[in-house]
Amino acid sequence: MNRIDGGFGWVIVCSAFMTLMLVDGVLFTLGILYIEFLDEFKEGKGKTAWITSLIPGTMLTVGPITGALTNRFGCRLVCIIGALLSATGFVLSCFANSVYHLYCSLGIITGLGFGGIFLSTLVCVGHHFEKRRSFAMGISLSGSGVGIFVFAPVVRILIEEYGWRGTLLIEAGFILNIIVCGAFFRPMQKQSGRTTEKSETKEEAIDLLRCDDNLIYIKENCIPSDKNCTIEENASQDDDVHASKQEIITQTKSTKNTTLSFFSRHFDFGLLTNPIFTIFVVSNCCTCLGFNAPYVYLPDRAEDKGMNKLDSAFLLSVIGISNTFGRILFGWIADRKGVNRLLLYGTSLVICGTVNVMNPLNDSKIYLMIYASVYGMFIGVFVSLNAVILVDLLGLERLNKALGLLMMFQGIATFIGPPLCGKSYVCNLY
Repeated sequence: MNRIDGGFGWVIVCSAFMTLMLVDGVLFTLGILYIEFLDEFKEGKGKTAWITSLIPGTMLTVGPITGALTNRFGCRLVCIIGALLSATGFVLSCFANSVYHLYCSLGIITGLGFGGIFLSTLVCVGHHFEKRRSFAMGISLSGSGVGIFVFAPVVRILIEEYGWRGTLLIEAGFILNIIVCGAFFRPMQKQSGRTTEKSETKEEAIDLLRCDDNLIYIKENCIPSDKNCTIEENASQDDDVHASKQEIITQTKSTKNTTLSFFSRHFDFGLLTNPIFTIFVVSNCCTCLGFNAPYVYLPDRAEDKGMNKLDSAFLLSVIGISNTFGRILFGWIADRKGVNRLLLYGTSLVICGTVNVMNPLNDSKIYLMIYASVYGMFIGVFVSLNAVILVDLLGLERLNKALGLLMMFQGIATFIGPPLCGKSYVCNLY
């Protein structure tokens, strides 16, 4: 049996850790591949940066859709399909001959897959913990930092050994391992999936009855094409002909009502009328405009200032290991009694913004490593406490829908952020 705050929940935390280690390890080391894309396609920094912004942008923008799919089909299936889709995007990217090819394969296809993986992972962990939710989220999301720390030097070595095309193919293999991790994402309550399906079928049958009382009556959970269904007719036409006509009408209305019922149950745009949620969304959008900039541009900037390729890649490892420490530490702190999570969250964002503003003041290796460690530690609070604060503000029952909507707006900001930073770099505003 499953238990809140323990039991099989810790197995899910371990699976989530490995999942996010692979996803974010690949995602946040794209800054290393970004340098290779610049050399290969000879495009501008801003145009090439769209490759690295489309993946997280798409991943987050499809949040409402992946949230709805997670509600309908469960975390396990959505995560596994997301892994297959992401790996497909990486394989197709091996054959790219332009940045536009990478926009579609690496940016959109892989981004869609990552969206399903990321949201289903967070939702699964969130539903298995209550008192220790912040700590469990912190451990799960610390996989991201470990992934960045490990993948940064690995990607650099793979590029030197196999080129960027071979590296993408190998990363596709890494992503396929998420299928195994996703298999552990079982639902909180056994038989909940069947119960939901039955209740949904009953609701759809009732909706059909209300559509046209003079056409057809459906009893129980029968499907019109089932030979065991009971159909009562009001018309004076021949029984067989009438039943055939009504079967077509019923199936058409069933499809239409099922679609409307699905969207009404799983998409809660009414959340946007909640002022607390709206302010939280605005805050997240502002953060996401600059969130990915260090991951994309820091290695490139370090090389421009004279650092070798391995040292510039190591800066991402510094962000990764400090990020891991920050997520676990602040996740543990956030669960302590008397701690104001929202204040902790806001203070960390102020610190991240301050160090980003101070980044251009010095170009030395030591200075950039200090910057990377401070930014990595405190940006971990933003990631690890996002879902937890949503539960605090709106309740656990609205987590799926609220997180999906929030991710959509985060994605829009993420689309804009890296290319905008690239334009600023070209204009000497970096």
